Amino acid sequence: MLKKLALIVLCALPIGLLSAQEVKLGHINSKEIVSLMPEMATIQKTVDDLSKSYEDEIMKMREEYNAKIKEFQDKQDSMPDGIKQVRMSEIQEIEQRITNFQQTAYQELQKKQQDLFAPVADKVRKAINEVGVENNYLYIFDLSTQSILYQSPKSNDITAQVKKKLGLK
Repeated sequence: MLKKLALIVLCALPIGLLSAQEVKLGHINSKEIVSLMPEMATIQKTVDDLSKSYEDEIMKMREEYNAKIKEFQDKQDSMPDGIKQVRMSEIQEIEQRITNFQQTAYQELQKKQQDLFAPVADKVRKAINEVGVENNYLYIFDLSTQSILYQSPKSNDITAQVKKKLGLK
């Protein structure tokens, strides 16, 4: 009887130790953290200035476009067909240039914003990882993106077990 009791205690001991360990989970709102970073004001001003310069250029192009249309409309009745075709082609070329420039400006603006933001994101990510390690968190979740920002090396990947359960290789 004493042997059975000792065996039960020995078997229950590892389970008791596991439940005694504290599993720490944390969450943050990364958008709130990023918005408070001092670098964000400079980044926003740089992006706004670049955006303004693109908008100014687009406005100049539209003014040229509107002037060509007005000139065409005012003089089209007295223009020979050959000249009408040339003017219409010029107007279409300006339309295409405006469209292409808008697309290019948008892409360049997005790239500039990403390039400027990358060091801030790295800084925040590094701080999150340091807090995770220092405070023994198993996971840190980001409420703003609904993702995991930190995963401890001690966490368990159960992908293989689930694949096995589903009969997948």
